[in-house]
Amino acid sequence: MGHSVEQLYDKIQALQTKGLELHRERYKVQGTYNEKQCQIILDDIRQFAREIERGLVDFDIDFGKTSKK
Repeated sequence: MGHSVEQLYDKIQALQTKGLELHRERYKVQGTYNEKQCQIILDDIRQFAREIERGLVDFDIDFGKTSKK
């Protein structure tokens, strides 16, 4: 079963949000940062990227008939 284009778009938005979160955490205080938290966020980013790369997209799913979970 594939995902709709809308679901793909949501994953891409989440990827962008995680990128901003990583940037903010890394540059929260000049010269210091929580390396462990940055690694956790980076791992999340990589997982989202893999899901986007490998996930199937069903172009036949009607946008108006999908429900968000």
